[in-house]
Amino acid sequence: MAEFDLIKQYFTFEYDFDQNLKGNIDAEQASSKSSKNTAKPRVVKGVGDDCAVFDIPNNYQLVTSTDTLVDGVHFFSKLPPELIAHKALAANVSDLAAMGAKPLAFTLSISLPEINEHWLASFSKGLQKVSKLFKIPLVGGDTTQGPLNINITAYGVVKKGRLLERNQAVSGDDIWVTGYLGEAAAALELEKKALGSRNNLTDAEQVLWSALTQPIPPLKFARKLTKLSCCGLDISDGLAADLGHVLSQSQCGAKIFVESLPLSDALVNSVGIDQARQYAVNGGDDYELCFTALSNVRNKVLNLAEQCGVNVTRIGKIIGSGLELTLYGQPFQSSRSSWQHFN
Repeated sequence: MAEFDLIKQYFTFEYDFDQNLKGNIDAEQASSKSSKNTAKPRVVKGVGDDCAVFDIPNNYQLVTSTDTLVDGVHFFSKLPPELIAHKALAANVSDLAAMGAKPLAFTLSISLPEINEHWLASFSKGLQKVSKLFKIPLVGGDTTQGPLNINITAYGVVKKGRLLERNQAVSGDDIWVTGYLGEAAAALELEKKALGSRNNLTDAEQVLWSALTQPIPPLKFARKLTKLSCCGLDISDGLAADLGHVLSQSQCGAKIFVESLPLSDALVNSVGIDQARQYAVNGGDDYELCFTALSNVRNKVLNLAEQCGVNVTRIGKIIGSGLELTLYGQPFQSSRSSWQHFN
């Protein structure tokens, strides 16, 4: 199978999103849309040309994120290909959520050891499913032969002045997280058991495995947070490590109440409360949002979370300097290190 035949068969999807993109919409078709729609960011050209083309109105900014996923580091090649596709796109969408951006489009560059049509059909099916879930169309990329590697570049849009940035935390702010922490890190210990057969896993272990392989970043909630002038980022490398980026750029410190970290019943029942807390502090691969907000908007944060069906938990506060971890008022020591690509 030639490269362009491969792209046409497996990576040319049909969409019907609010970006006004269905297949490849040309400029003439797009110009016939209502003035209300043309005032929004949209894709003009997608798969099938030398470049993708976006329309970005003056009151929006374009944000972009790139992630490379390597076999054996970011995913297990023995996983069902549709799960690999989900994780690959979710990792990038999580970065868009971290900025409070609405997904616009993504490109995919993938190297394959060989053309395995069964693998490609499954990967393509999973990629199309997750792209529709996040309402983000595939608009281009590249394919080549080599070791299995997946590189995705995601594009999003946010109204000017609404970015969630890392340098806006101030002393006295509350610190919040979305979802539950530590599940994905615990799931790594289930690799051999899960890859043998999903039937080998208990109900609790299946919850953990899904958190690792099929994360759902809180996109809608993150966009709504932009109205509250929050400071945020995603915590894919672990809570302590990623929060450290906020503290460094905002030139402040934080106090984390470990007993307040959100732990699921599935995690606690699988590994125990002590180990669950270790995973929550430095686990990584959570693809949840950590954000700070003024203490006088607590009710607004909770109301927004309820509207979006998202679990949010207040876990600490911003202080003058340093990172303090306490458990019921006593210093807490982490026995784990956060994720580092180069040790």
